[in-house]
Amino acid sequence: MRSHGHPYPFRPKPWADIAAFFEETADRHPRYQHMVDIVESVRASTAVGLLAGCTAMHDLMVVPTPVPEPPLGMVLVRAPNSVWSPGPGDVVIEHTSVTGHRDRIERPAADAVPLFWRFMIEKDGIVPVDLPG
Repeated sequence: MRSHGHPYPFRPKPWADIAAFFEETADRHPRYQHMVDIVESVRASTAVGLLAGCTAMHDLMVVPTPVPEPPLGMVLVRAPNSVWSPGPGDVVIEHTSVTGHRDRIERPAADAVPLFWRFMIEKDGIVPVDLPG
């Protein structure tokens, strides 16, 4: 079967490790604060056990649990220095599917957390009970 999904095994990291990585990065480069905000919203939510995350360079990759076998779709939050970087002061969040569809939205970084949860709700049906704001 041919697929356009992520072809490699997804190796989740503990959310605390992901948070520490982005906090350290944001301390040096404040334009990463929205990455910290997204990770902290996951850690504080009732959905934390339903999501697995890891980083690829500075991008955040998120899949539902249990982690599917490849090929798999995922939600990606593109970092400010990503190859697919957003414009200054913006965030890019995208969903890649196994069918080849790719949804990509760029918005002001201030909208990062609600935009991330919009993707998790629409693409994976994961709705935290305590959805922020």
